[in-house]
Amino acid sequence: AVVSTQSTGRPANMLALIGRTGCQTLRHSIKFASPCTIQSAKLSGSVVTHWKAERYVSVLSAAALIGAVAYPCLAVDHALAIVMPLHTHWGLEQVFTDYIHIDILNKIIPILLKILTGATIVVLMYFNQHDIGIVQACKDVWNIKRVKEEEL
Repeated sequence: AVVSTQSTGRPANMLALIGRTGCQTLRHSIKFASPCTIQSAKLSGSVVTHWKAERYVSVLSAAALIGAVAYPCLAVDHALAIVMPLHTHWGLEQVFTDYIHIDILNKIIPILLKILTGATIVVLMYFNQHDIGIVQACKDVWNIKRVKEEEL
């Protein structure tokens, strides 16, 4: 596992190595990947599973949107009620992980985000079951301007 080097003999991506491995010190004369670099390069099963789940949800959200246009029904509404909040949850989770570096917020935000995502799914499922549903609600919002014009 040779790391590409510059003319100084330092790893070309030293900052990336330090950031990704969690190693606090790297010697300037390193020409081979350190054990902590090799260890962090191996992805654990939960990371791979989470990554695959994110990709599946992305594909399912695209399919649900196409289904909402082509064949709106209760099943599509329920699919949207589950898939869209999950997709949004993982996107916001990544934004907070990447850009918020305050310890107390890093403990509170994931909990609040899980509660908000769960509540969103429950409310959307209730809305689908006991009201007009997500797809019909979007159609009604799009038709507001047209209805106002017809009334005049």
